[in-house]
Parts: sequence; C-alpha cells; structure tokens
Amino acid sequence: MIEYVLVAAAALALLGLRLGLAPSAASVALTLLALGRREELGSLPYIGPALLNFGGAAEPFIATTALLGLAVLAYSKEYAEHRGLGRWFYGVLALYVISLELIPAFDNLIYAFLAMELAVVTSFLLIYYFGYGDRARIGVMYFIWSQIGSIAFLIGAVVSGGYLPPYAMPLAPALLAVFGLLVKMGTAGVHYWLPYAHAEAPTPLSALLSPIHVGLMAYWLLQILPHTPISGYYLALYGAATAVYGSLLVFREADLKRALADSTIANMGLLVAAAALGDWQAAVLLFVGHALAKAAMFMVSGIGIATQNERRLGFLRLDPWTFAGSALGLVALAGVFGVALLGKAYLALYSPPGLAPALYAALFATAVYNFYLFDKLYRAGRSEASPPLAMAIPMILLAAAPYALMLAPWI
Repeated sequence: MIEYVLVAAAALALLGLRLGLAPSAASVALTLLALGRREELGSLPYIGPALLNFGGAAEPFIATTALLGLAVLAYSKEYAEHRGLGRWFYGVLALYVISLELIPAFDNLIYAFLAMELAVVTSFLLIYYFGYGDRARIGVMYFIWSQIGSIAFLIGAVVSGGYLPPYAMPLAPALLAVFGLLVKMGTAGVHYWLPYAHAEAPTPLSALLSPIHVGLMAYWLLQILPHTPISGYYLALYGAATAVYGSLLVFREADLKRALADSTIANMGLLVAAAALGDWQAAVLLFVGHALAKAAMFMVSGIGIATQNERRLGFLRLDPWTFAGSALGLVALAGVFGVALLGKAYLALYSPPGLAPALYAALFATAVYNFYLFDKLYRAGRSEASPPLAMAIPMILLAAAPYALMLAPWI
C-alpha cells in the first residue's frame, strides 16, 4: 500500500507545480495513510531492498513532519499571495515535505541519503528562487554545506554496507557518518551556513527547514550511535556546548528570523546530547516540542512581514493573534511548559553524573533566550493590523499543540 500512496502523493505534488495549493496539500495529506505501515518496495543493485517503515521508532518523526507540512501549506497561501510567488512554489514545497518524511522511513543508510538529497534539492530551489536578501548566494552556500554533510554521510554508509550491522561499525566510517549528520544539523563549528539559510529562506520553508529538516538528522544519530565505538560522553558534552553557544548567539541578533535560526543551533545541541546518551524518549519529545513551537514562531515572523513588512526585533509589533502565538510558542520553546518540558526532564533526570552540570547549563541557556525574545517583541508595542485568518489559525494551533500533547500524552 505504501508504494501506491507515495506514487499518488508524488503525482499530486507534481500536479501542484501547475495547479497550486489544493493538489499540493492533498499530496501531503495522502501520506498520512501510510502511518504505521511497513513495506518493501523492491531492490536496487549494490544497494539492496528498499524497506519503508512508516511505523515503529520513525512514526512520531514522520507524523510530526506530515502534520506540520499540512499546517505550513495552509499558512503559505496568504504568504505566497502577499509576495507574488508562483504556483509551482506549492508543488516544490509539497515535494520537500514528502522527501522529509522519507528520511526516517528507510532502514538503509543509502536510501536515506537519497531522501536527504531530494530534501536538499527542493529546499535549495525554494531558497534560490523565493528567499530574501542575497538569496542566490545563500542558496548556493546552503547547497554546498549540505553536500559536505551528505558526502561524509554517504561514504560512511557505503563503507559500512548501507545497513546498520549487529556489531560495532568501524571507527572511520562511523566518524564520517556522524560528522555528516552534525554538519547537516548545523551544530557548533559547522553551523556557519545555518543562520543565513534559515533566516533568508521563504518563511513557510523556514518553518520546516529549521525544526524538521535539521532535527530529522537526530533520528539517524539515534540509530547509528549504538553501533559505533564513538564516545557518547564526549558527544553529549559537545551537544551541551552547542546548546549553550547557540543560545548565546541569539542575544546578538536584531532580526527575529535570524534569532530563531540561532536558537535552532541551541536546540540541535540538546538533540545531539539526547542521541549521544541513547535517550529516545528525550529525543522524540524535544524534536516534537521544538518542531511545533519553532514553526509557530517562524509563522509569527511571516505575519510581521505580510502585515507590517517588518521582522526586526524592537520594530515588529504584535497584534492580539501574534501576541498569543509568541507567548505560547516561546514558553513552549523554553521548556517551561509543554511537551519540550518532558523532553528536558528526561534529559536531566537520566544524564550521567559527570555530565549533569553541562547538561543543566544547556537546559538553562535554552530557556533564557526565549524570555529575552519575548521581551523584545513585547516592548515594540501593539500593532493594529490584523493578520489573515489563514495565517493566524495555523500559527495558533501549532503554538498550542505542545501544551495539548503534554496534557494528553496518549495522542
């Protein structure tokens, strides 16, 4: 069944290149039918069978990606009309969402690499043609850095045979694969590209690129690290350092989208730490909480662009809708309440004693900058311009979702 669902979804997304939003949104909605299913699609020479698993450990990652993709597509209608974007924007965005869903769905590293490449190509096109500022240069920079990560991951995957073995991977391919994933996550030291690409991407893409695309690399860290001789202790320490460093970067920014991009570096640090410790519960909760709240905050910035032509901190004024979205989104990102609080609690409670101070510092740092951002937004004053409901409703739903998931964990 998965094969037919994906073929139909791809066909609708391609139709969206000509017809716009409706078939594009339908293509992403269709992929929800595959959730919980597992199926072999066939085999390629030298690579092996392509086994797709939309259930199991990958299911929360895929479900979050699909539902967030639908919300972003609904939001993007008014945004695209405001900016005069062509109809093919929706089709490429839908193909991008589908490619993101495939990244954790494959059990073969090489097929996962192919899904990563499709996601890179589609997101590059969206930045190059629809981004802000020096979008062509930033798009090329994003593509080059993505390829550095992809090539390192691919070499590690090929040398290890494509599948995760029941024994430890040799150190060299393990280091290459993990390094490639860290580059694609934009962690400290290999993060230079991330603030530019995420801030200057079209806002609907930023809402997916910043929390989902980079966050999905943590899924493969969780899968790979138990099979490697890489020290989880030192990698978790690096993750904590990345979280603190990314948090500090936020305070230098005068642009909301750029600040949100820097905060993604911080949250990727927490995900790296969770993956290094093998803490699946913390990683899933942090991924979901960050994805929902960060997407909502990028939608706040998009509303500011559409209604005030403004995204600068201190100048972007909040209306009642964006005030509510910002308050809910930033508190959820801080982990004071919402599903991210559960993720941070797991990470804090089950951290080794020697790592506890570093992780506590990381958890504290990733909370503080959110209150700084809200203070900057609140002090700018109130806007009298009301956003279109098609933009406001997805923003509020995503900002409120982390609280609903915390109060109703059976969802």
